[in-house]
Amino acid sequence: MKYLDFSINARVQNLMVDVFDAVSASKESDIKINELLDTRSIFELVFEIVNTTDFYNHDDNFMLIKSLNIDTKTQNKEEALFNTWMTMGKNLNTSKTQEEFNAKFALFVPIILKRMEAINNISA
Repeated sequence: MKYLDFSINARVQNLMVDVFDAVSASKESDIKINELLDTRSIFELVFEIVNTTDFYNHDDNFMLIKSLNIDTKTQNKEEALFNTWMTMGKNLNTSKTQEEFNAKFALFVPIILKRMEAINNISA
């Protein structure tokens, strides 16, 4: 896995903190789909920042994203988003450095956005 460019690493990390702060701000013990959907604009900003580099196009990262983008046809759209979020959390917890943590988060961004878009298409 290729890590994020130094020039954007801190920005992605700050936005990632914003995502986790927004989700953890709830008084509920369980994360709600609407709470995840409320972070969409932050995920979009992370995607825009990371997409200006070759991070997503790097062969290793592209293959990781493809493998993480598992088929969710058997799940409803909300379950697919929730399960992707949980898988991301499990992967982030295996990181040994902050740079690895940030890169793993960035790998999940396009997948989470895809899941959010699927939910929004149903709602529209």
